[in-house]
Amino acid sequence: MCWFIYKYAARGGGDLKLAPQGFRGLEKTIKKCYISDMKRHKCGFTLAEVLITLGIIGVVAAMTMPALISNHNKKEVETRLQRVDSILNSVVKLAENDYGEPRYWAEADSPTVLKTYFMPYLPGSSFVKESYMGDYRVYTADGNDSFTLNGGYASGIKLKTGEIIQISNGLNQTSGLLQIGVLLKQNKTDKYISGKDYFTFFMDTSKGVVDVKPWAEKWGVKSCTRDRATLLNQCKTSTGHSALCLMLIECNGWKIPKDYPIRL
Repeated sequence: MCWFIYKYAARGGGDLKLAPQGFRGLEKTIKKCYISDMKRHKCGFTLAEVLITLGIIGVVAAMTMPALISNHNKKEVETRLQRVDSILNSVVKLAENDYGEPRYWAEADSPTVLKTYFMPYLPGSSFVKESYMGDYRVYTADGNDSFTLNGGYASGIKLKTGEIIQISNGLNQTSGLLQIGVLLKQNKTDKYISGKDYFTFFMDTSKGVVDVKPWAEKWGVKSCTRDRATLLNQCKTSTGHSALCLMLIECNGWKIPKDYPIRL
């Protein structure tokens, strides 16, 4: 019956005197037909349509997830490095108030340096013995070389934020530089990449400032711009030059540069 009502309503015509009653009756009938049709013809998706939609979502996710993960990793590295730099420089200034300028600090081995000049000013930190530091192995990005964090009789301290600070070879005033390695965070494999998970800071004892540049100058790197090719090349090929990886980031305002040679 409904198809006839639809056809009649669309055609029009009839006695105009009876129009009001006719339209009211026709309106009720069309409404009943519409409700009846909706009940008989429920909307939905076929299995093929659902599978195609899920496939498209999967492809889009596969294309975007690596970029999202990489951006998250970059942000985390930037945040941790900048925080550690700030912490180390603050600790040096606090220790300077108690022990005088770093150039006059007594020479000492790694555990003594950490327990005397660092840990008292780092609440919540814990000491990591040399034997335990050997559990952490750092590799170059190309995988051709590696070393453990207890090299140079190094001990460490773990910050309450998770980073591990490593002091190698203790404090030697002859060199004028204190080497400070930083493992940004631990993972389940205890396998780490230089320039990604591990970076090297240096403290210039003559100035009492934690800054990698004085060390880099000893390797012929005096400018972030003029010597950029050397920074990029050494960063990805040598474990000893994780400091040059750090220099690339520091010179870029603590942001990972677009041409950074190690994938994060």
